[in-house]
Amino acid sequence: MSAALLEVRGLTRHFRVRDGFRQHRTAVAVDGIDLALRAGEAYGLVGESGSGKSTVARMILRLLSPTAGTMVFRGQDITALQGEALMRLRENIQIVFQDPHASLNPRKTIFFSVAEPLVIHRGLRGTALQNRVEEVLEIVGLSGNFLYRYPHELSGGQKQRVCIARAVALDPKLLVLDEPTSALDVSVQAQVLEFLRDLKARLDLTYLFISHDLSVVRHLCDRVGVMYLGRIVEEGAVAKVFSAPDHPYTQSLLSAVPLPQAKQPAGRIVLSGDVPSPMAVPSGCAFHPRCPRKIGAVCETERPSLDSRPQGRRVACHL
Repeated sequence: MSAALLEVRGLTRHFRVRDGFRQHRTAVAVDGIDLALRAGEAYGLVGESGSGKSTVARMILRLLSPTAGTMVFRGQDITALQGEALMRLRENIQIVFQDPHASLNPRKTIFFSVAEPLVIHRGLRGTALQNRVEEVLEIVGLSGNFLYRYPHELSGGQKQRVCIARAVALDPKLLVLDEPTSALDVSVQAQVLEFLRDLKARLDLTYLFISHDLSVVRHLCDRVGVMYLGRIVEEGAVAKVFSAPDHPYTQSLLSAVPLPQAKQPAGRIVLSGDVPSPMAVPSGCAFHPRCPRKIGAVCETERPSLDSRPQGRRVACHL
């Protein structure tokens, strides 16, 4: 591990949502998060659907502009980059989306899909372009026989490998993986995860791995941040957080992980109610309406800060 590659401070994103005729309300998708990714690590971002994980990823890639906060990548403030500077940034930050079937143009060959960023960013043509496309396909375990096939001729796992090849073709420093295995069969998921682990070591990549599957994060990541309703509520080394979670929400998530009957924990935590709407975020701790360990008015009125704990842990909880 080395110095921070990406630092995010107070990152916030609000959306204007129409609520009835001529009325708009504000949905808080991301609510002032802080995180830092060290060069060479795999950082997992987990939480329920709608917690804001993918919105964070899209802001880091500048596919969305933040409402507030700052993002610093390799010492450069990228919060408001535009034009040529933004294009240069995207050479170093690439993304692999959740659904490989929707990520590839069905009318274009695999060669075109992988070659396009090399043409746009590097200006490669002819033999140099052909050689680089073959090289990156070989890196992801696909032979030159795939060059002129179309997406419908590939399996789901092969399509995702093509998407990964396209993402690493420009030698990025940071690779954002937005639930890259959730659309694949279980057997194919295991193959892709092992491949991603090997690829990280071979190319010296830094991963931001977004998932709601805790077992996948345990397998691939070094550190993990747990999100609830747009906020990070716990962060730390994967082994520490998964073996002894501090925040009640993290405890409930881990208690719900399916295990063989012999290993099933006796104290499964069943939360009451539903996740509140991002258009009506509760005051104080956002988790307090569902928290089984709520301690009274302080949880309902005071927002807990994400405080540092021993062993590099950070937890946002009044307990």
